[in-house]
Amino acid sequence: MAVVPERFRDSIRRELSDLVAGTRPELMTWVDRYGKEKAVLMPQPEEIWTHDRTDFLARPDGSVFVVLPLWTAEESPSDLSAEVDVAANGVSTIVDVRVL
Repeated sequence: MAVVPERFRDSIRRELSDLVAGTRPELMTWVDRYGKEKAVLMPQPEEIWTHDRTDFLARPDGSVFVVLPLWTAEESPSDLSAEVDVAANGVSTIVDVRVL
């Protein structure tokens, strides 16, 4: 378990909100194939920042890599996770959504 520091959360939250809203269809492959029917992502709760399956890696250049479990309508959390790169300037990008 890792804790995502507060200073990164707003930027990551914006990316997660876009993912839940469906504006990142290129990342929905595993969501659409998850379970018997495609999964429905929910707005992500505050628990993602400190969950047992959360991972946080700070890099020497000031950027970070974060893995967060994703909540769905059926599971809290599911086996889906979001992998997020946060650049040294604080801009976050979800680079992958996968099944753990």
